[in-house]
Amino acid sequence: MARPAAVGTAIDATGPAPALELLALGSGLVLVAVLLGRLPSWRAELGTFQALYAVGFAFYAVALLRRERYRRAPHAAGVVIAVAVAARLALLATTPSLSDDVYRYLWEGQVAAHGGDPYRHAPQAAELARWRDTRIYPRINHPELAAIYPPLATAGFALVSLVSPTVTAIKAWVVLNDAALCALLLVWLRKRDANPVAAIAYAWCPLTLVEFAGSGHSDPTALLGLVAALMWARERPMLSAAALAAGALTKLAPLAALPFLLVVWPWRARALALASLAAGLSAYVWLTRGADSGLTAYLHTWRHNELAFHYLGQAFGDRLLARGMVAGLVALVVGALVLRRASPESGARAATRVGLLLSPVVHPWYLAWPLALEPLGPSAPWALLSLTVILSYGAFAPPAEGPGFHPSLALRWIEYGLPLALAMTMALARRRAARPED
Repeated sequence: MARPAAVGTAIDATGPAPALELLALGSGLVLVAVLLGRLPSWRAELGTFQALYAVGFAFYAVALLRRERYRRAPHAAGVVIAVAVAARLALLATTPSLSDDVYRYLWEGQVAAHGGDPYRHAPQAAELARWRDTRIYPRINHPELAAIYPPLATAGFALVSLVSPTVTAIKAWVVLNDAALCALLLVWLRKRDANPVAAIAYAWCPLTLVEFAGSGHSDPTALLGLVAALMWARERPMLSAAALAAGALTKLAPLAALPFLLVVWPWRARALALASLAAGLSAYVWLTRGADSGLTAYLHTWRHNELAFHYLGQAFGDRLLARGMVAGLVALVVGALVLRRASPESGARAATRVGLLLSPVVHPWYLAWPLALEPLGPSAPWALLSLTVILSYGAFAPPAEGPGFHPSLALRWIEYGLPLALAMTMALARRRAARPED
């Protein structure tokens, strides 16, 4: 009687039921996105925002846990991308309230597009007075600091500003890149003969929805370059090198993949990547050399939502020494992985994870960098961190400090501790399962 049951299971896995279940979960996620989009202010209604976020995470988590059931469901990949796009469009009109970075993008884009230099002069500098208005300028964070973003990021902001200098236009640019990234993840998984439904590890994650489509953070542009570089590493190395350089000159994080890619690229691709990066990063360092440099302030003094770095700072006292220790630890991990001949994707995944956990600054949207590689093998603890990291905005009520809120150490231990406890529990369970029976 075992054979009919197995046949029945196989039929079940390819019939309409799994597809309908996946569609139902995706519809629930889109509904949550619609409800989030209707909130006037996520910061002012933080408790409601976090409750809806948790409901959206439940739909996401169930779909992620049951992804193998949907692998051969009819039109599963279409459902994955349709839900990803619909949920992002539902948040497109949301006015960012948890972060004001989008106004900085608009400001620097307008200044660069009209002949100004956002790297040499901070927004409050007299030289940029003619661009100040009542719509964007009052909402800029750190007006005493000049531009921090690499040259291609600023070029993108300038291009959008020439078309339409509005929050909606910037967010549309971000959503366009983010949707392209979701589609690229599907393509990459299929090329690897892996389960394409695993793309929901990134594409349906509530964190990526609210931070990119909702708040308008620009990371998807660089993430697209990172994923393209990894996907094309062996079959199209020149395109891979160009994508990696473009990503790293938009955000620096794709540099984590460079040591692993250099091992597999042929010499022409290495030369292209290294020459492009040398020119672009040299220009970036030169542009951000001023006394009011945003990059210098970020690298030397900024701290937010850190846990491991909190204890490194206590141990070494000097902030710069602690930051040097972080760089050294990440370099050691990368070096060990290169010596072990880790693949570019697994090496980049490990490097971004370690870098995030040790970083002195861990904004919620930074988690998107390891999440973009989660479709290669979704991890329950990292998925859980995408839920608990939202506590860095406050615990269910708007914090009195407003945008300047920094979570307490106790709150950070909850944020990081719950995923850590899950990881330890899963490791212990695997160890017990591997023991030979008496």
